[in-house]
Amino acid sequence: MSLRLALGLCAPLVFTPACVLAAPELTLAEAERLAVEQAPWYAHHRSNVAAAAERVVSEGRLPDPQLMLGAINVPVESWRLDEEPMTMTMVGIRQSFPPGATLDLKTRRAEQALAREEARAETELRNVMRQVRQTWLEVFYEERSLLLIGEVRAVLQAQMQAAEARYRAAQETQESLLRTRQSLARLDQREQGVRAQALRLRGQLARWIGVEAARSPLPQRLPEFRIMEARFDATRHPDYRAAEAMRGMSRAAVEIAEQEYKPGFMAELSYGKRRTGGSDMATALVTMDLPLFRSKRQDRRLAEQQAMEAGARYEAEDKRRELEAAFAAAHAEHAAIAERIHIYADRLLPDIQREARLTTAGFGRNQTELREARMKELDAEIELTRLRVDLARVHVELLYLAGEYLP
Repeated sequence: MSLRLALGLCAPLVFTPACVLAAPELTLAEAERLAVEQAPWYAHHRSNVAAAAERVVSEGRLPDPQLMLGAINVPVESWRLDEEPMTMTMVGIRQSFPPGATLDLKTRRAEQALAREEARAETELRNVMRQVRQTWLEVFYEERSLLLIGEVRAVLQAQMQAAEARYRAAQETQESLLRTRQSLARLDQREQGVRAQALRLRGQLARWIGVEAARSPLPQRLPEFRIMEARFDATRHPDYRAAEAMRGMSRAAVEIAEQEYKPGFMAELSYGKRRTGGSDMATALVTMDLPLFRSKRQDRRLAEQQAMEAGARYEAEDKRRELEAAFAAAHAEHAAIAERIHIYADRLLPDIQREARLTTAGFGRNQTELREARMKELDAEIELTRLRVDLARVHVELLYLAGEYLP
């Protein structure tokens, strides 16, 4: 690693006490690993998955039985339990039974809720990966731009020193010297803007991977991504699976509402003991619901759940179309940027570099042309870097949609 490159890597890290050249590089894969380990919102979704799994076990169980304790036929004049033969103390148990297959349907609804939470957790994982990847790529672009600006800045500084020497020797006009100073000042101002943006992006990166890791230098090259296939199955994306799970929950809710047309039951068994020495009494009761007024109760609940199921079905279909459109747009953009990079790298940039070399050969004749050639070459190299980072960003979007390279 050259000294110029090492200084370029250290330049954006002005908030560190000192730049350690031997510090380990923060590769994209390492940033992804740290983000998955430390992302609090992803941990939140995993907790939701654990909660939904527990709900599956409890949702389809019978309600807890009820214990009944009391006194029956107590005379209100004396409030004595041993005065009247009809007075008894009673203990009993009561158990309710929901109508039809309600319990099985509640279990199925809880299983769909678990599937929804699992899909949401995967979506959050993909979101974390996408945000970290895109932020890492933007940091790479800004710091690569700083390196290129630093190289041109060194050339312009040497040119200004030479122009000042010629001016003192009356071989250079003051106007030419001032233009050289202005070009260097503009480049310095541009460098400060890029440096500030790099610092801001590293601050964003620290949200996912921690401050210490976000201070590490980045590799000199972009990571390589495998070519994506043009085929895409939107039904495998967690956003669609979450919508389908919500639809399944709505379908179960419709069937639960249908079960309300059937009667529910409640069974009671009690034992009464007389305090006057008479025979003890046992009582067994069965209470049954009578769903008689359906038009104002069961019909309305069923209609409500059916409408909600229809809405969930439309939402799932809209999500599928949205994902397919997003993949098609990203795939087309990926191909267009790749073609632009091919034109830029193979045709445009080589011609600009040859033009700069030819202008450099005439260094002593026209300083203005030399400055313009250097700045033109700088802009071209930064633009090519921008295109390569944009290509990687679109690839990250495709990875988010396809779900590849997830840990």
